[in-house]
Amino acid sequence: MTTAAAYDNRAILKYRISFTAGPDLEGTIERMSGTTVVGSTYYHGRPEPKGKFEGQYRHNKDPERQTVNLLANAVWERLGCNDDQYLAQILAQVTGGSIELHSDKGPCHSCRAILKDFLEHYPMITCVVTYRKTDGRGQQIPNLAPAGGDLCGAYGYEDAVEVNGNWCKVLR
Repeated sequence: MTTAAAYDNRAILKYRISFTAGPDLEGTIERMSGTTVVGSTYYHGRPEPKGKFEGQYRHNKDPERQTVNLLANAVWERLGCNDDQYLAQILAQVTGGSIELHSDKGPCHSCRAILKDFLEHYPMITCVVTYRKTDGRGQQIPNLAPAGGDLCGAYGYEDAVEVNGNWCKVLR
């Protein structure tokens, strides 16, 4: 079950991925909260760990989750994959790359899990996550903000650092 977000969150993922043969895969994916991804989604995030919504997947419409899944779709298509076992056999065709994920709000526990899963599949890819340090009214947002409401966990990374007025975390 997923509920509509009380705010609009936008995520922009810029990527460039290199392969042993053929051109790089590069582009930008932009998503807004509340929309649904059409097609396969390889990474499913984590359910709410406790409380009223324990075990439910409340973050299916989060834009960070969606951008990573859409990128996974593009990589699988580029590699000609048809299942996880085949991916394991041809993964060496991905030789490197980078992704930059910027969102208005830091990624939640579910979206952080999806990023971690993606980077475990593609350890040769570097990921930089940035998110806003101030809200639309100029109020400071901590690097790790409580989820609030009935949701558990927090948004962002405890060890994110300030870079150019945003919070930044390099994942490796």
